[in-house]
Amino acid sequence: MTRGSCLCGTVRWQADGKLRDITHCHCSMCRKAHAAPFASYTAVPRNRFTWLAGGHDVARYESSPDSVRSFCRICGSVTPFSFSEDVIGIPAGCMDDTARVKSAAHIFVESKAPWHALGGELPCFDTWPDNETGPIIELPPPKESSPARISGSCLCGTVTFEVKPDWKRIHNCHCTRCRKARAAAHTTNGFTAAGNLRFLSGEHHIESYKLPSARFFRQTFCRTCGSGVPRKDSEREVAVIPFGVLDGDPGRSPESHIFVADKAPWYAIADELPQFDQAPD
Repeated sequence: MTRGSCLCGTVRWQADGKLRDITHCHCSMCRKAHAAPFASYTAVPRNRFTWLAGGHDVARYESSPDSVRSFCRICGSVTPFSFSEDVIGIPAGCMDDTARVKSAAHIFVESKAPWHALGGELPCFDTWPDNETGPIIELPPPKESSPARISGSCLCGTVTFEVKPDWKRIHNCHCTRCRKARAAAHTTNGFTAAGNLRFLSGEHHIESYKLPSARFFRQTFCRTCGSGVPRKDSEREVAVIPFGVLDGDPGRSPESHIFVADKAPWYAIADELPQFDQAPD
């Protein structure tokens, strides 16, 4: 039995029996939906999946004719959704029990984010693995960004923004909050001065969830599609930019992995970036 839940704990579920090995998807839709460098999914037959609580708080967005994605309308975490008539896809980042799954492959790597480095021994596929077929799950090519302003948007395109790429720091964060919030192996966040972020459309469409136990941590997301979106932290005078929703190349890559003491056991860090058990000094 494997259980999972969203960031706020409202939506909870259970899968019985063996789960499918995890695939890490780098398609543009998954990156936008999770606001992360890639999405990590396992799966289970529908007859072995049960909603335990919060089913009425699951919102849905049809990202393509073949895919209706789901998320918690309160905190924005991606939740399980139908891969097919008989199979439920489960975002691994929201699993509470993780001992029974392992990673199998990277897929749609031809769409990989330019700032994310792949490595390790897992097989990589440009689209679906050789033994699987499915729709081509890609967004239209984004509008070009200028070196002075990098554009970004949520999955449905309602929230758009631009940011001056004057980065103070860029981290891959493996903390449990980020994994739950993004429903992914980790998130990649860039930090810049608050004045460097400008919303172009949809700012009134952004929902915000503050974790009660956190001082700074807050999840902001589009209420239509659930994508995580940038936020301004007035207390620290910074803007936090989830790199997964950038349309252009930010010009820099992550400089470290932080909170690796909380890293998902099914994900192996394969690059040579510095690693910190908590936040760096």
